[in-house]
Amino acid sequence: MKTSGTPRRSLLLVEDDPANWLTLSAVLEDAGFAVAVAESCTQAAQLLERRTQYDVVLLDWSLGDGDGQGLIPLVRSQVPAAKIVLVSGRGPSGSRVPVDAVFQKGAQVGELLACLERLLRDAPG
Repeated sequence: MKTSGTPRRSLLLVEDDPANWLTLSAVLEDAGFAVAVAESCTQAAQLLERRTQYDVVLLDWSLGDGDGQGLIPLVRSQVPAAKIVLVSGRGPSGSRVPVDAVFQKGAQVGELLACLERLLRDAPG
């Protein structure tokens, strides 16, 4: 995704499973993202309150201290231009979730990268 001379896109990955965030952050960094990792809702809230330049926020649906859906209003208020992708193993239950995309755990990482590319194609940055 990254091209020479293009500034790196910044991404906040909110994921509480170390195996998942280690793998995803490595793949995302290889794709040209500057990745910050939050392992809980609390840690994500702290990072969001300190930094407002995230291009993308990847939220795990289920976290040890809450769920990613609960962070959506904070993301929208702190980084309104950020694209929000909800990562879920079970999918949203019935209600429409106000995010830019939903990515199913277990899908190919290439699908996530393609999704991010589509979301960011026309975004400023």
